[in-house]
Amino acid sequence: MSALRGTGSNMNGISDAAFLQGAFIQEGVSPAPGVIIAACTLGDDDDTPKNRVGVRRQDSWLEFGLSAEAICSVDATADGLAYVLGENGTVVRFDWSRPTTRDELRASRKAFGNAEVADLGPLRRIRVIGSEVICAGSVGQAYCLHHDELEALPKLLVNGQDVTIEDLAGTSRRDLIAVTSDGYAAHFNGVEWRVLDLPAKASLTSICTLANGRQAISGKNGTVMVGGGTQWSVIRPIDVNRSYWGIASHHEALYVAHLAGIDRVSGQDLVSLDIEAADELQFTVLRGGHEGVWSFADRTIGLIRDDRWHTSMK
Repeated sequence: MSALRGTGSNMNGISDAAFLQGAFIQEGVSPAPGVIIAACTLGDDDDTPKNRVGVRRQDSWLEFGLSAEAICSVDATADGLAYVLGENGTVVRFDWSRPTTRDELRASRKAFGNAEVADLGPLRRIRVIGSEVICAGSVGQAYCLHHDELEALPKLLVNGQDVTIEDLAGTSRRDLIAVTSDGYAAHFNGVEWRVLDLPAKASLTSICTLANGRQAISGKNGTVMVGGGTQWSVIRPIDVNRSYWGIASHHEALYVAHLAGIDRVSGQDLVSLDIEAADELQFTVLRGGHEGVWSFADRTIGLIRDDRWHTSMK
């Protein structure tokens, strides 16, 4: 089980600059209007990884630290619970809604260890899907946090071979789609995985569920696909050498992020979003929220609404 530690004696919130100082944002989420949760690594010491997790409300951050393993993913529910995933399988649950001090935030944490992961390989992603918390990783392993225990789901294998799950979406553990860096997507029905027949072959990085119930997938080689089941369409790429690392939607708008910027899906085409001073920012992870689509990368946090980059922290 990962060790938990505090990050300071000051009980008050800290500024954006103080929170982001020395931090690299691995992932973030906005579970409610005006709320941001960010999971960050500190430094690059793989032997003794350090992390910072923050909740931003009322223009300041409450934060706590984690040690023993690098964190890689975070998700949260609208009713107040958040979940951080460590590469070695530890899931830390905490209350983002009620704490008003660092001590209260730290006291709300509970860690769940997963001894299997050290032997199998690191995990990559955690998602709240329906009412369930599911995490998955590098050899197709997946787990559901059920009654405060991490329950193993069947491994995703393709032609008998391990694959690396990069992202997850769906409605429950009985209706789950995983995308892999090996170029496959697969549907889990609660019993077994079924590999989907996609119209494009590329390393896949991210998936999101759209308002109409369909899914959208992004990947390398300029890959963006929209659909579900056996029916998928490929969005025409701007640049086949462009790698997309994040995809998210807000209402009818769908966006994908590459390292240098963000593109919007317009019909069957992609259009670059006009972002002022984009060369001074970073773009990787996109997450849909109540206010728009949030962008998290390195030390940049931005909000996309009505096709405009409204705010950023860097």
